[in-house]
Amino acid sequence: MLPPLSRAFDLDGDASRIRFRPELGFSSKPVIGPVITLVKKVLLRLLFFVLDDLAQQSDAAVQRLQSALSAEIAAREAEVAAREAAMAAEIAAREGLQATLGADVGALSQRIAGLAIPERLARLERERRPAPRQAAAPQATDGAAAPTPSVPELDYLVFEERFRPQESVRERQQIYLELLRDRRRVVDLGCGRGELLDALRAGGVSAYGVEIEPDFVALLEEAGIEVVEQDAVEHLAGLEAGAVDGIVVSHVVEHLPAAALVHLIGVAGDKLTDGGVLIVETPNPESLLAGSVNFHRDPTHVRPVHPDTLAFLCESAGFNEIEIRRLSPVPPRHMLPVPAEGDLSRIVMQLNDLLYGYQDYAVIARKPPAQRETTA
Repeated sequence: MLPPLSRAFDLDGDASRIRFRPELGFSSKPVIGPVITLVKKVLLRLLFFVLDDLAQQSDAAVQRLQSALSAEIAAREAEVAAREAAMAAEIAAREGLQATLGADVGALSQRIAGLAIPERLARLERERRPAPRQAAAPQATDGAAAPTPSVPELDYLVFEERFRPQESVRERQQIYLELLRDRRRVVDLGCGRGELLDALRAGGVSAYGVEIEPDFVALLEEAGIEVVEQDAVEHLAGLEAGAVDGIVVSHVVEHLPAAALVHLIGVAGDKLTDGGVLIVETPNPESLLAGSVNFHRDPTHVRPVHPDTLAFLCESAGFNEIEIRRLSPVPPRHMLPVPAEGDLSRIVMQLNDLLYGYQDYAVIARKPPAQRETTA
């Protein structure tokens, strides 16, 4: 807000601007100064009435000019204040509109991201969507097969992007690079979008994937990543003994029936070279959040596999140096707040471990190296 212009020009107050002051007629010269002063005062007093009237008329004119100027300044100041208020209101309105638009754009962006448009467009361009699987036809009462509507497949590419984004998977699988860095040939069973294969390729490791989902296979082929479109267990069973020295099975075993799981671990032991490594990652049922809530988000899951069970199966298949690594901890901000001290803090910590334990785990098992024959 600008200061009032009347204050800047000193136009406030009613004091006279022009005055006749005969008392100021004096001289400071030595000797004759008093004489000159006396003469001046006499002359000024003789002229007082004429000059005083002139001063009053001039002052009245100045007062009228001042009043007009003050009124004009006040009008301009009011106009400036009104414009400043209008400008402030306009700025506030624009900021409010910007905030509203920002929120709307953010919500729209989330909705667009949820539609997974790039993935769906890529699917249409590939034109590789298989025909919907038909459910088993129930028998009608007269013995004939009753027609049933086809059931569309789960859009697993979009499903994975929603609940297991590529960047998060890529980051979490970095822990396996050290285990596979010096391997001769690695196979990633159920490789999905190929995050681990891409990292291994960047590290100079010979690796390929096996995947049954056509959309994932098409994505990998477009990226120039070696992939085989086949059931993981069937592919592994068809390999020659010692064909690979590294097997990765990430988030696959929870999709398998018990018999297929046992068969997979046993076949892995047969196909690995001596000293080869098997890595199996799956959701951790030790956490109620992972085993009882998140696990059932995926309708293709069959059953969770306990880490002790998976370790036992590896041991039964002849693996040694079996290690269980618990992965994907829940951020503390999502857990129950722990009291500072006392027995209650211990109880809350135990409850957090039960409810919000590690979301995934990996069993890392190594096939024993070949025993050297000794001669007598």
